[in-house]
Order: sequence, then C-alpha cells, then structure tokens
Amino acid sequence: MSIRWRGITGIVTLAAFAVALMSCGSSSRPAGVLFVTTQGSTLVNSFGINLKSGVLSQISTGAGTESAPGPILLDPTGDFAFVLNTGSNSISTYTVNSNGSLSAASGSVTTGTLPIAMAMDSAGHFLVVANQGSNNVSVFSISSTSLTPVSGSPFATGEPPTPVSPDLPAPAGVTISSDNFVYVANQGQDTVSVFSIDPTTGKLTEIAGSPYNVGTSPTGMLATITANSVQVLYVGNEGSNNVSAFVINSDGTLTAVTNSPFSAGLGPVAIASEPTHNFLYVVDANSNEVSAFRMNTGSGALTALNPATVSTGARPVSIAVHPDGLFLYTANVGSDNLSAFSITVQSGVLVAVQTVATSSRPAGIALK
Repeated sequence: MSIRWRGITGIVTLAAFAVALMSCGSSSRPAGVLFVTTQGSTLVNSFGINLKSGVLSQISTGAGTESAPGPILLDPTGDFAFVLNTGSNSISTYTVNSNGSLSAASGSVTTGTLPIAMAMDSAGHFLVVANQGSNNVSVFSISSTSLTPVSGSPFATGEPPTPVSPDLPAPAGVTISSDNFVYVANQGQDTVSVFSIDPTTGKLTEIAGSPYNVGTSPTGMLATITANSVQVLYVGNEGSNNVSAFVINSDGTLTAVTNSPFSAGLGPVAIASEPTHNFLYVVDANSNEVSAFRMNTGSGALTALNPATVSTGARPVSIAVHPDGLFLYTANVGSDNLSAFSITVQSGVLVAVQTVATSSRPAGIALK
C-alpha cells in the first residue's frame, strides 16, 4: 500500500486539511495515531500525533505480540492492524480502538519461515508476506481481523539455486502496485521477482521476463506513482548503497529509469513517499539518516534535495509519512526511539521536530 494525494494546492489547503482533522478529534479520539512495534518488549506502542506540530504523545504500550515483531500494516479503513512476527513465523491481528490503542484478535496466523516483510493491496483484500527463511511468499485473504491462506500459498520466488549460482533467493522486501502486480526483492540473488495477483483468488503468477537484476542485497521497496501518473518501482539496495528505479509498464514488466541506480546513504533499507507524489525518502540504516529526493514526475528519476540527508537516531529501520503529508517518522532500532520530522510543503525538505523514546528495539511503523 502507498499513501497518495494529488498536486500542490498550496499551504492553505494543507493547513485547512490538518485543522479539519484536528477538529474531528477529542481527548478520547486522537486526530492522528502512530503505531510502532518493539522487538525487545514484544509490544505495539501507540502515540497520538499533534497534527499542528507533529509531536508525539504516548497513548498505550499495552498491545502484546509474538516473538520479534517487525512490520505493521493498517487496512485501508484504519480499523484493523496486522503485525508480522519474524521470530515466531506468524501474524498477529488487532482491532484499532477509538482512543488509538489496539485490541488483539484471538490467535495468530502462521507464515513461512523467517517472515521479514509484508504488503497489502490498495483495496485491502490480500496480505502478501516475504519469507526469507523458506524462500517463498505467503498470500492471505483478509476479512476484518481474519486471515486465510489462499489456494497454492506459499509461492516460490527467485531462481532455483544451481552449482554455478548456488545462492538462495532470501526474499527481504515486497510491495504491490496500484494495478495489483507484486514485486519481491530477492536479497540473496540481487533480483526482483514480479507476479500478477488474481483479484478474486489471490493466486500469484510470475510474469514473463521476471526476475530483474537490481543492485546488491535489495531490501526496502516501494511501488508508487508520480504526480503525472507514471507508475514507478523503487528498490533500496542495502549492499550497494543506492536505489534502483524502474517504470512499471501496464503488463507489470519493468523498464529501468535513465541513470538508475541513484546514490543513497549507507544501507538503504526502507522507502516512503508523500501524498503529492513529488518526493521520496529513504532510510539509511548504516549511516543513521534519511536521504531525501525529488521524483521527476515524467520519468521517475531521482534528484537529491538540499540538504540531501537528515540525521535520525541509531540504525533507523522503518519509515512512514502521515496521510496529510506534513510529517515523517522513523523507527530507530539502535537507540530505542523515534525521530519525527516536518515536511516542507513546496521543497520536500525535512526539518527535525522531536525524538521520543519507545519500548526496546522499535522496528515497524504504521500511521493513521
């Protein structure tokens, strides 16, 4: 899933939208909420977001997970949350309460081995999980907090190892385009596999021409769309410290963007865009920063902003932009905190707002 809106209609429109959201809130219903998983304490923390300043105030640390929770996703309504538990090979599901806390649904769902990334289609019908340990992709149909494996799941990804190329795929990232093509980063083989997803059954079918070569150790991924409606896939290559960019064609195939890959900081592992579709932000885990880019709306090419980076806490591993497009947050697993930034509307430049402590080892972020 990606969060989108159209055009820059001015600071007045943005401010009015933020104020409108603020006016809908009360002491029991925060206008904005940030959810963060914490691996050291196996919890999901909830924070209220001040939509005038971006400042966070903790609501709850009460939602328990299973072992080593990582990514967290909300369904399109924001009423249900899904947490991927890397250590226990499972997904925990929750109902989002009106005060921003979470209530756990009964039981959990089993994934493949060492699940490390997940994505949801824009309609909220299917949840796709990249299983690094079992070298495959699990797909589940979604009904509120219920997840059901689709027929044929899990699906193989990457190429079978051979004596000449013995590396396993080791999938580490997954994203879904708006027209329902699934892209999987095969970290062990430096490739991206492409699948069509059946809109009725959820079955994955690899398309002709897949997989595609990318940089070294691809991890974070984002399928998004520019302000000129060009669909683009961005892949963070953790090992080569750059971002591969591809135009997504109507049949799901990929065409490399001119001058791709684009240099990033050290260890790019997660990617986010903001709702104007003009700016891209990349978490650089090994240099403790966010790299910021302007997206060429016609081609998807990236140009570094000025300044090109902002500092975060230690080892940031996830990133999210609030739906109103005014604030960006990172989870810093090495320093047990979150970094909050405001997004300058016309330039995309990030300005530090706050650093706030979390429970031990924050790993995944979701916003509403």
